[in-house]
Amino acid sequence: MKTIILIITTLSLAFAVHAQSDHFTVRVDGLGCPFCAYGLEKKFKEVDKISDIKVELQKGVLTYQVPASMKMTFDQVEKLVDDAGYTTESIKVERADGRVEKSGKEGNSGSPTGALQSETKLAVSGNCGMCKDRIEKAALEVDGVVAANWDVADQSLQLTFQPDKTELEAVHRAIAKKGHDTEMVRASDKAYNGLHSCCKYERELQ
Repeated sequence: MKTIILIITTLSLAFAVHAQSDHFTVRVDGLGCPFCAYGLEKKFKEVDKISDIKVELQKGVLTYQVPASMKMTFDQVEKLVDDAGYTTESIKVERADGRVEKSGKEGNSGSPTGALQSETKLAVSGNCGMCKDRIEKAALEVDGVVAANWDVADQSLQLTFQPDKTELEAVHRAIAKKGHDTEMVRASDKAYNGLHSCCKYERELQ
């Protein structure tokens, strides 16, 4: 019994550490042989707390994870790759809090190449296709928002934006102004009542 408890405790700790990590995927130009992969891997191993380093030579992809508390930046990643003698093509990081940030060729169309982008999901209430058009249009009018896709099934808005330009609260306010409640901002009664009858979703009581 003690052995089972110890195993469960160890696994729980491992999952907790994994959940608190940022996961990086880096496309690297110039990797041509196993020696190249070894040199790149060695450079990243020099950084304390980086773990699960893997290099897929044929794809030119480096993956690894670091504790979220390190707040590793794209500039730090690019410097490590450069110091190893290679060139960074793109970087994607899945942050521990659920955000996804991209740069370089990993960035979505609609923003300058190399611009930092993040992805997040916002809870937004609505009913139909008209709601979808209205919600997405409101979000896209906010400075720095690159893409917006509202899903009626799970009542959520998938948002891609440039974090150095976009205030998420502004996105919430813009959508609420059109009559749709979000997880952060409740639409005014006037805005809600102005919606088409088919768009009037069931609101939570306040």
